[in-house]
Amino acid sequence: MPKKLGALIISGVHLLGKIRPFTKRFTRIIAKPIAATGINPNMFSFLGVILALVAAYFIVQKQFPESFIFAVLAVSIDLFDGAVAQLQGKKSLFGNYFETMIDKIVEIILFIAASFIHPIAAICALGFSMLAAYAKPRVALVIITDNRDWPAIGEHSERMLIFIFGLLLLNFTPFIFGYSVLELSLWAIAIISFVGAIQRIFYAKKLIAEAEQNGTVLPYLKK
Repeated sequence: MPKKLGALIISGVHLLGKIRPFTKRFTRIIAKPIAATGINPNMFSFLGVILALVAAYFIVQKQFPESFIFAVLAVSIDLFDGAVAQLQGKKSLFGNYFETMIDKIVEIILFIAASFIHPIAAICALGFSMLAAYAKPRVALVIITDNRDWPAIGEHSERMLIFIFGLLLLNFTPFIFGYSVLELSLWAIAIISFVGAIQRIFYAKKLIAEAEQNGTVLPYLKK
């Protein structure tokens, strides 16, 4: 992938991180009518899996307008399920865990669908995405920590934004710089996920060093 395109993608990811706090008001507005239906927040989260399966079908069939619509709907559930639970007064620790697991299932379904078209790129995107996602919770098996924001690229929302943008572009042009748009999107995800995983490893090293100094290493690992 051309260096300029890679730099553009990473710049876009950083921009997304900066505007993320401003989306909370928007999500709350959209979530209000959904919450008013009385739908169980966990069932609303699970709706993302069903929508992702529909999107996957259209991806495999190379029906990209439909796949774009359903992929957007599937990924958008992640934006609103937390707000729905909060508005209904039904926020729970399990709900927080469950919606995160649903996010990963949606991501896996979409990448598996893409593997029918570009297997190597999709496998790399999925593999490095899971590596980046695993790097943060794995630290909790070594030290006492919290769900702080890690200074790294390649978050779930960023990966899904690139994937959906690729599906959108496919409706206008199948190739950029002579490469398949969908394949470029998958390689972009693989690259930022790999870079993000490396960043998380170095940040984890810093957190572990701090924990050793502060005595917050998990008891079973203390000498």
